[in-house]
Amino acid sequence: MEPFFARAYAAHRDGRLADAERDYRAALDADPVHTDALHLLGVLRHQQGRHEEAAELVGRAVALRPNDAALQLNLGNALKALGRLDGAIERFRNALTLAPEFPLAQYNLGNAYAQAGRHEDAVYAFEKSLRLQPDDASAHNNLGNALHALGRSEEAIAAFSRALALRPGHAGAHNNLGMALAALGRTDEAIDQFRAALAAQPRYVAAYFNLGNTLDAVGRHEEASTAFEAALALQNGFPPALLGSGNALAALGRHAEAIARFERAVGLDPQLALAWLGLGNAHHALGAHDAALRAFDQALRLRPDLASAQLNRALTLLTLGDLARGLPAYESRLAIAATTDSPGNAGMSALRRWRGEPIGERTLLIEAEQGFGDTLQFLRFVPQADERAGRIVLTVQRELEPLVAPLAKAWRVALAVAGEAPPKADLRCPLLSLPLALGTTLDTLPYVRRYLDVPAAYRRRWRGSLGGHAKIKVGLAWSGRIQAHENRAMPIAQLAPLFALAGIDWLVLQPNLSDDDKRALDTHARTTSIHRFDERIGNFADTAAIVDRLDAVVSIDTSVAHLAGAFGKPLWLMLPFAADWRWFTNTDRSPWYPSARLVRQPSPGQWGPVVEEVARMLARELLE
Repeated sequence: MEPFFARAYAAHRDGRLADAERDYRAALDADPVHTDALHLLGVLRHQQGRHEEAAELVGRAVALRPNDAALQLNLGNALKALGRLDGAIERFRNALTLAPEFPLAQYNLGNAYAQAGRHEDAVYAFEKSLRLQPDDASAHNNLGNALHALGRSEEAIAAFSRALALRPGHAGAHNNLGMALAALGRTDEAIDQFRAALAAQPRYVAAYFNLGNTLDAVGRHEEASTAFEAALALQNGFPPALLGSGNALAALGRHAEAIARFERAVGLDPQLALAWLGLGNAHHALGAHDAALRAFDQALRLRPDLASAQLNRALTLLTLGDLARGLPAYESRLAIAATTDSPGNAGMSALRRWRGEPIGERTLLIEAEQGFGDTLQFLRFVPQADERAGRIVLTVQRELEPLVAPLAKAWRVALAVAGEAPPKADLRCPLLSLPLALGTTLDTLPYVRRYLDVPAAYRRRWRGSLGGHAKIKVGLAWSGRIQAHENRAMPIAQLAPLFALAGIDWLVLQPNLSDDDKRALDTHARTTSIHRFDERIGNFADTAAIVDRLDAVVSIDTSVAHLAGAFGKPLWLMLPFAADWRWFTNTDRSPWYPSARLVRQPSPGQWGPVVEEVARMLARELLE
């Protein structure tokens, strides 16, 4: 009997698993209760990935020798591999009861706790393991993982750094350190750690994936795309990397390529809601609105609380002019604003929401949200709300207050600045929720040719300021407020066809220009026909005083366009291919602004044809 076991043990030690199995079997044939043969044959099965058999064999050994800590440990290992974590934790604890100074049992207990999501317990187990073996790099690394999972990123960084001091070039510790640094916003350091992980282990898929996510988060989309593609070259069927690649490509405006990545991601993992969301966004960006809606609907079937899918579905419905479904869904924007520092959440009160019902003599607080253009556009709904309330208090952004004040006075509406304590009220309604509260349809949008005027003081301030210019004066704005994935801005060089028009003086309505734009205007061949006001424009009342004396305005989709529309000025609005919902689709007219002409990109990113078409229209309608 013993010679069989001795040969089996020697073969097992040398890695000759087939020989070891044969001789363990022979030992058990001779003695079915040979505890060591049962145990080590179970260990062999565990090494082979046959964990069910391993658990059965080692379990029989434990039943024969219950006070052996090593047997308890290896039964725990087999159970952990089977995902039976409660049983594994019990066995590791048994091992530690039998041998309290057993560092491997503490380490494996920590791993089981971590796999079960019990990260506090995992930290405790790893710390005890390290008291027994303080120079165990793997234990420091796994302690860092547990701390990171608890959000204790600074402590995690210390643990990962210790692991790397003990084992330089530990690829896993570099990768994990990168994740902890990224969680603290230390992205440059994080990127360095992911690259160090890849230098140590060039086929490390997770490091490529984490590198891609970190680069994408800081707007380095081209590099992110390269990292995701490297991960996919190593593991083609990796849905999260396909999702990341799609997001990076979409951010680069490569929507057709993004669609291919998202479609493959959902093909491999139909439950991946974020890939359905990305697919919907990419379809929307290419004007495939029905396909976008189908993708958003699937994302919401999987995750009904996915606020970004709710909002983007709403924007698609609104783009299609489906206000009946789109306006209720658009309320999801408020949930998103409530979780961020978005201007859309600035100053929002805790009063009960108004839903459009008559409220007698009670006071309704209407609160501005989002951008300046939104406020200018949706002011038109305030008089309708006033018909159902005893009193209205309206908040607007400080920059708009001088311009809106005369209008509010004419409407007998109290005006306050957003973000400051408003007068007392009984109910509240966000400004952009007024169309929903009022039951607005596409046919009942308030069609007002002009509803703003220049405050008298600003009219006097700007009197004579535009003298000496050409007979035809046109305002110009070519860049909106730059944000992530912004498509409302064009390079100033694209404006050449406009500046080439003889007989027009261009008045720059953007108060804040980059140094590059200033230099380009100052050195332009037609610089004498281009006029800037720079710091002289202090607020929107100043801009309004200029706009009111112009013959027309040419603008990208920004607050200047809404200001011109609200003044009833001839407006040529240059729109991106995937324009904001309020400009709807497949039309060159706007139900919001009768004086506006909409000129859309023929394909994403193509501003040249837009500017050329506007130049032709200006030449025909203003110069002939």
